[in-house]
Amino acid sequence: MMSEPDVSALISVQQAMRIIDSVPVAPRRIRLKLWDADGFRLAQDLVADRDYPPFDKSQMDGYAVRRDDVANLPAELRVVGEIPAGKWPDKTVEPGQTMAIMTGAPMPAGAEGVVPIEEIERLGPDSIRVLHASGDPARYVAPRGAECKAGQVVLKAGASLGPAQIALAASIGADELDVFDPPKVAVLATGDELVPLGRQPGPSQIRNSNTPMLVSLLRRSGCDVTDLGVAVDQPAEIRSALERGLAFDALFVTGGMSMGEYDYVPKILRDLGVDLKITRLRIKPGKPFVFGTRENSSARTFVFGLPGNPVSGFVCTIRFALRLLARLAGGAVQERWVTGKLDTGLPANGPREFYQPALRTVAPGRDSSHAEFATITPLKWKGSADLITLAHANVLLVRPENDPSLPKGTVIRVIEVGG
Repeated sequence: MMSEPDVSALISVQQAMRIIDSVPVAPRRIRLKLWDADGFRLAQDLVADRDYPPFDKSQMDGYAVRRDDVANLPAELRVVGEIPAGKWPDKTVEPGQTMAIMTGAPMPAGAEGVVPIEEIERLGPDSIRVLHASGDPARYVAPRGAECKAGQVVLKAGASLGPAQIALAASIGADELDVFDPPKVAVLATGDELVPLGRQPGPSQIRNSNTPMLVSLLRRSGCDVTDLGVAVDQPAEIRSALERGLAFDALFVTGGMSMGEYDYVPKILRDLGVDLKITRLRIKPGKPFVFGTRENSSARTFVFGLPGNPVSGFVCTIRFALRLLARLAGGAVQERWVTGKLDTGLPANGPREFYQPALRTVAPGRDSSHAEFATITPLKWKGSADLITLAHANVLLVRPENDPSLPKGTVIRVIEVGG
């Protein structure tokens, strides 16, 4: 493989991640009714307001009994009452007595367990015979505080709120929640060659696929996304569009990042007060990647400049941008690494970290977390504009800088991108 010029002047992927991870973020908090908080991240710890369950609770329909009374079976017991769910028992179960009890009802004093209704015979209106017991009757009782104790944190700040989490919040009386406001993100595409969807491209033009791709990625990451459209390669138009984008929490710009005559974006960003912390990477695809920040007295905007080729933009967003946006949304950086065995050998890699679309398959009925049951198939990638191959991939195969050749069967790590 031929060496690439000037790679020593580029920063590494690891250096870029350290730069991005070191930038402080300040997620915004808002307060919402519980009904409106689905899909948001918690900005507070949720604390149990009392023990759960708040009493010793029957887990079966049956009869509350004393353990000694059912030690030798069959046993006849006198029924002295009934406890439906929601009613507090008003009697104590004495030796030789029992009370009918429903699932979810509080246990009466004196009783230590429940015999399911399937294991008794009704002798009359006031007596039963316990025929057999499937184990210790105490197994059908949930003790007070078995789920959690009063004051215990049941959901930590940063947790995503879905149906189960909303139900848990409701159960502890949290009718309003402090949540993190989703980042407000703008997406701008640049280039004379781009036309929006719905328009027929000319002989030298292509449709704008970058914006729909980024909108999908960013919305899946919990962002509120605004499309700023396409700016042609004219400095005044690009500047105007960038000024609009800098009013958001984050701005994504595609195209115009290289060293060509019409690559205006980095210079205009600097002119607008953006501190460009990254301008070139030792990565393939994605070398002309830009990251910067602009701060004023009231706000900070994070700027991601992505290469115009869609696979490059996809890789850089997955690898770099989403880790910052996760923090800005009140979450934590979570990379979806999995492992598998190569089903073919690979040649040595060059001086740039290389990302190749690939397919990870798991043997039927096997544990997908085990590398020995997963196969990694590198796809025949045709370059950083090859959306067809990317669309059929579910992982990105990552080759470190100057990685030696890898024989078939090598266990490697890959990043999940499908789903």
